[in-house]
Amino acid sequence: MRGLWIGLLVLAFSPPAFSALLVDDCEGPGISNRLGGSWSSYTDAYSMISPKSFTFTEGGRSSGYCARLEFELKPGAQYPYAGMVCPFSSRDLSDYTGVRFWAKGTGVWNCFIPTQATAAEYNHYGSAFVPGPDWKLYELPFSKMGQVWGTPHPWDPQHVTGVQWSSGLHPGDKGWVAVDDIEFYKKGEEKTKPADPDIILPEPKVNQDGYIPGDEKYFVISQTPDLKPGAFFQVSDDSGNKAFSGALPANPINDTPSTGEKVFRVDFTGLTLPGRYTVQVGNLKSVPFTIASNTYGSLLRDSLRCFYLIRCGTAIDDPRTGIKHGACHMNDAVFKDSPDKKGDFTGGWHNAGDYGKWTHMEAISCAWMMWLYELKPKAMAGLNNAIPESGNGMSDLLNEAKWGLTWLLKMQAPDGGVYHKVDSEDHFCFGKLPDQDNFDSLRRLQGKGAIDAGVFTGVMCQAARVYKELDPDFARKCRTAARRSWAWLEKNPDASFKDPDYTDNDSSQEKLWALGEMARMTGDKALESRWEAEGTPTKLQAFTWLAPQFFGYMAQAKGETTPPEERQAMVKALTLFCDPLVALSNASGYGVCKTQEGYYWESNENILEAAGVLLSTYDLTKDLRYRNAALRQMNYILGLNSLETSFVTGHGLKAESHPHHWDYASLNIVMPGWAGGGANHYAAGADPTLISLINSGAPPAKCFFDGPGATSWASNEGETSENAALVFDAGYLSGE
Repeated sequence: MRGLWIGLLVLAFSPPAFSALLVDDCEGPGISNRLGGSWSSYTDAYSMISPKSFTFTEGGRSSGYCARLEFELKPGAQYPYAGMVCPFSSRDLSDYTGVRFWAKGTGVWNCFIPTQATAAEYNHYGSAFVPGPDWKLYELPFSKMGQVWGTPHPWDPQHVTGVQWSSGLHPGDKGWVAVDDIEFYKKGEEKTKPADPDIILPEPKVNQDGYIPGDEKYFVISQTPDLKPGAFFQVSDDSGNKAFSGALPANPINDTPSTGEKVFRVDFTGLTLPGRYTVQVGNLKSVPFTIASNTYGSLLRDSLRCFYLIRCGTAIDDPRTGIKHGACHMNDAVFKDSPDKKGDFTGGWHNAGDYGKWTHMEAISCAWMMWLYELKPKAMAGLNNAIPESGNGMSDLLNEAKWGLTWLLKMQAPDGGVYHKVDSEDHFCFGKLPDQDNFDSLRRLQGKGAIDAGVFTGVMCQAARVYKELDPDFARKCRTAARRSWAWLEKNPDASFKDPDYTDNDSSQEKLWALGEMARMTGDKALESRWEAEGTPTKLQAFTWLAPQFFGYMAQAKGETTPPEERQAMVKALTLFCDPLVALSNASGYGVCKTQEGYYWESNENILEAAGVLLSTYDLTKDLRYRNAALRQMNYILGLNSLETSFVTGHGLKAESHPHHWDYASLNIVMPGWAGGGANHYAAGADPTLISLINSGAPPAKCFFDGPGATSWASNEGETSENAALVFDAGYLSGE
């Protein structure tokens, strides 16, 4: 009887029967797995792997063998890759929650689950992981996996065909991974605790470049169980002496929807003495920062100099950064629709991390540069930035803008229309220097539409005004080009071009920019009347590359011949637009003009553009609310954010250092002054690493990845229009 009772106790307290599905323990025989398939490895046509033919390797986790792959990515493929796959016949895994395996290695890897639906395009569901030097168990739930490219397909657990490990992004990357004991597990069988997707950094966050003496200053610190309202804080100088002190506010700001945090925003505007400082709250210290009148001077020079370093069609040999390459893309470009027809479309700037050139991006970039000059002519007049044109009697701000404008003039067709882009569409070279672009022969000139004619007209009108005294011949050329593109636009108001990379189906914003500038340039009464009817406050939307009509409003607000009542109406339109931005900034824990829905691809660009609009409106009104809100956007960009990361390379002790950009990919050089794209919590089109972060449940403002081991094109790329907004903001704030 006693034995029976003990037996019942054993049954009652025994763990449930093991029901995970073993895929493979990597013990053979041969290269077969436990589900009837055979392992294999793969690579692009250029990269190297070892072993070349798959075989199990000695040194398993707790057994004789494991699956191991070493790789070195070589230039040549559009997206270099290497990996290994453990396939099997289609199986129904509806009863299973995820896949787990033991792994060790180096670099960022992706575990993919192929299905019958994803086999054709290899757009499998997957999740990223970062192995270390020792064996570690990884559990990847299917629910946290996502697709990165190709046609989206619903997750289909009924037709799973294998497990796959892949690494790839930058030519030159090397690494290895070893995996063992792969299995699918059911709910309740998890062996690991999921990582907290909302890591809260407790240190005080500051603008890591610094503050201007007379302007608003604050730091932000997250509320934790150990940090209470009213806690003492101190700002100390380099010698440790107290320069400012006080107590945290009584109530934190609820920033949970965006960052998962409640935070204290703490003002220390009263500290105006120039110097180097650190904020301390208890045992928590901020990174050092500066208070100085020229705080933004180096940021202006670096962000502007990036444009010289990304010039196309010229050799670069820069002793400051070490970036060096020969003249690139000298054959730009064949006409896509007429392969036998060629023209000279050399020049301009490589737009983002790749080597494409777009009319609308270059026009917006040039406009930001020229508006900085127009609003701060004395401060910008003598700017020398160590570029080839330096010392020619013109500000290097306008020298750089002229480089972009000169390329834009080449993009105008004989009929006055304007072409859209020059690139090797959907074949983006990455990891090779621009003069070694292996897709050079695929570069094509294409498109003509109202969007490009609109931005071209607007920026050429502005150039005719800005260069009138400095370079009269160039100004006349721009004026003539603007009239021709405007005439074409009037005849072809609905002309469109479909771009798979920059999708914009609405040309009304670009036409509004053109109308505002044409009315100012010509003084034509009919155009002025059209502007009064069309340039209403409701048409002024958040500035993005899709909606640059703000430039038209500024043209009218600053126009010498604009009637006083119309000028006042433009200022009113701008203030009506900016007031909600101020309210958003005031409500945000980190002072940023964003709600939780606003962290999407290139969110930092929108923040920098909002700062530009706010500063321009401040210039018109001298209302400090707009300047303070703009400063808060710059604080966020330069490290006063929940990630405690400066999103500008080379600026701040904790600045991003793995940008998705060709100079870093090909030379392992990070040019200072380049702004990253920013937090993005939308998985559409995202890279595997970011998708894993998004699917883990990270708060929207924390969906950002900056290496090591890989770069994130969906959160860390940047583009010319974004960096030009940074040039404007830094330049305006440095030009006091």
